[in-house]
Amino acid sequence: MKKALLCVAILAMMAGSAYAADWNFYGSARVETFYTDTDNGDGTSTKNFSESLQGNARIGARVKVSDELTGRFEYGASDGNANIRLLYGNWNFGPGQLRIGQDYTPLYLPVSNQVYATDNGLAGWGEPYPGRHAQIKLIFGGFQFAMVSPDNTYYDGTDAVDTNTEVRIPRLEVRYKVNIDNWYVAAGAGYNSFEVSDQYDVDSYIGVVNAGFKAGSFSLGGEAFVGENIGNIVSSDVNGNDSGKGYAQVSGGTVQDNEAYGYEIVAAYMINEMLSLEAGLGYARTELDNADKDDMYAYYLQAPITLAPGVFVIPEVGKVDYREDAQGDKTYFGAKWQINF
Repeated sequence: MKKALLCVAILAMMAGSAYAADWNFYGSARVETFYTDTDNGDGTSTKNFSESLQGNARIGARVKVSDELTGRFEYGASDGNANIRLLYGNWNFGPGQLRIGQDYTPLYLPVSNQVYATDNGLAGWGEPYPGRHAQIKLIFGGFQFAMVSPDNTYYDGTDAVDTNTEVRIPRLEVRYKVNIDNWYVAAGAGYNSFEVSDQYDVDSYIGVVNAGFKAGSFSLGGEAFVGENIGNIVSSDVNGNDSGKGYAQVSGGTVQDNEAYGYEIVAAYMINEMLSLEAGLGYARTELDNADKDDMYAYYLQAPITLAPGVFVIPEVGKVDYREDAQGDKTYFGAKWQINF
């Protein structure tokens, strides 16, 4: 009897919550089918076909409790398992908004729609993608400022590690974006700091500029960044290994800061309601103190096809070129299949 009463009470609470808030659920099923020819950098190559549920396939909901109080959650399918992509509450207090939870950070200013590597969007290959993290964010129109969960990773000469570190402040990010007619312009910055072995300070910073415009069926966008030890703020991949992820190197009793810069440019044209074209180019470079530079290019061409509202097939061909002979490259072609519901 007690169990039955408990179940009734729980159902009543759930029903009460459902009436109190407006829940708008959504989902996106995404499957990749790609053939990749990888030059291993040692005179050999590996050819593979892959077909899998993308890790960013998702299901979620936007929740409205009142005009002032809203929220959102979104679960993905990383490695075939449910994982939290987004989970935050949002309070509109009049002049601005306070957002608490896991969300894209202020430096998220996407330009590319590249679909290879799970909708990578040139992340780490020219686009400084900051990811989704726990944060406390203030939003005033086009201005955003956030205190973000910090990153204490460094390169020890062999691997990317986070041992023997102390963190005393959150990661800080800020951005401002403005829309003028068919143009948009944005700028942002980020800072992260931690200490290794109680004696080595590792400071990271990045500055980003982003702009684009749309004229009829044609659009053009670009982004550029410069910084130091950027791996603690945004993604970086200049050689396919831990040494290319943009971290400072702490080894042999010294700290070597990692200077970095890069850019991307993306052009798109809508032929009709069913067919579009998009081409993108990304470049990224890192350089440790007193060491040789390491850089890479990535480029692609895609033809998004809309079969019906919410139903897409996006064929794409491209290349990720790590430049150095020993680092190899990847040439790929295939498609992403997606249904939004």
